[in-house]
Amino acid sequence: MAFITNFYREPLLRRMERETGMIRPELTVLMCLSHRSGLNARDICEITEQPSNTVSRAVGALVEKGYVTRTRDAVDTRRNVLAITEAGKAVHDRVMATFADAERVMLETLEPEEVEVLTRLLDKLARDVERWAPGLPAKAQGG
Repeated sequence: MAFITNFYREPLLRRMERETGMIRPELTVLMCLSHRSGLNARDICEITEQPSNTVSRAVGALVEKGYVTRTRDAVDTRRNVLAITEAGKAVHDRVMATFADAERVMLETLEPEEVEVLTRLLDKLARDVERWAPGLPAKAQGG
């Protein structure tokens, strides 16, 4: 699986870096914020297992570009809550559409029934992540 993933993921990420002017950690932060609101940088570190300095730089760059806002938490003023902006959503959606197009092309090799089986198998693996990836942070597991 890792072998196939490298042929799919790496060229797409490099392309997205060129087209959007964002580095991978920035894309990762946008992806996290598009799926879950109310996160802070520490949450993103836990979810992605990226170092705090990497996430912090990515958040700062995204704030500068207008893709993310950073506001003080009303309850815990030590905490900065991050939110994706409309511009950030637009970039995220464009990146995800590119990934979806590449996936569609890759899956053209398979018959429709094979795509259904593959989808069921990947879903089964994803639903069992807690068992086979026990070191995964709770937030990444949906907790």
